Amino acid sequence: EDYQIISQHNIIRIVSPPLPYLAPMLRCNGDVRMHAEDPTLTIPSSGSSIPQLAFGLYKVPADEDGESIILEAIKAGYRHFDTATFYGNEQTLGKALRSSGIPRDQFFIVSKVWNDAQKQGRAAVRKSVLQSIEALDFGECIDLYLIHWPVPGCFVDTYKELEMLYREGKIRYLGLSNFSPVEYEELMSKENNISIPPAVNQFEASPLMYRPCDVSYFQERGILVSSSKSLHRAGECLNNQQLKEISGNHSVTPAQIMLRWGIQKGFIVVCKTATPERMVENRALFDIALSDEEMRVLDGLTTDEDVVEREQLEKERKFQM
Repeated sequence: EDYQIISQHNIIRIVSPPLPYLAPMLRCNGDVRMHAEDPTLTIPSSGSSIPQLAFGLYKVPADEDGESIILEAIKAGYRHFDTATFYGNEQTLGKALRSSGIPRDQFFIVSKVWNDAQKQGRAAVRKSVLQSIEALDFGECIDLYLIHWPVPGCFVDTYKELEMLYREGKIRYLGLSNFSPVEYEELMSKENNISIPPAVNQFEASPLMYRPCDVSYFQERGILVSSSKSLHRAGECLNNQQLKEISGNHSVTPAQIMLRWGIQKGFIVVCKTATPERMVENRALFDIALSDEEMRVLDGLTTDEDVVEREQLEKERKFQM
């Protein structure tokens, strides 16, 4: 069965994902006019929408080469761009977006506040956000601003400052990154008086790093999961035999299967490549429909040892902050 995505100017059809609960999430509204091929996910707390496919800017250089990469991504159809102050390329992103000639309301821009600003206090957090807006030089606000890491003893005040900036119209949606359920519970505890719920939590999620309890925890609370490292840093993982067999069944690449898995899970899927051909390939996901059995196989690729190793790494990083 097909579903219609209706925009102001046309009607587009996409193949529906096999998971029925995602069908109502695929929609467009007046908040951001999406590229014709982009499905969106609805933010449960507001009813607004976010483009489901994002182009990640980690390690994209802050120079003319970086600008060229971003312009190629725009040409390929990406309208959701995920950057961070830590990446150092917000200015490059803004320059590319302005050069595209495409109106601001057709893009969705994400950035993140880094750890050093959090440790310096709320004034530094505010300064970081305003510097992001200035560096982008593409409109008066940022669509989604995340806390990059939950710096112990700092992330509650950081979030409260982001709430203030939200009320001032500098940020459209607030979000988290690399938050565990425990850290989320601390943030949202009654004594903190948080009034604006986070729309998104971004953390590593792929068939090779799948933590279903964490995913369910946030989705059940109306928080969209954004999957960083959607391709699990690619490389040898794409030679996984079960992944290759499933990709062969659909005559697509293992990378496309990994990305499609995230789409069917209802994630915001962040992917990155500097190669124009791969940019196009990574968007060719919506004629793929993974069966329940194929999804089950992919869900099972993550081992308990993988999860323990990843969570230990995250704990060490947070301890060192």
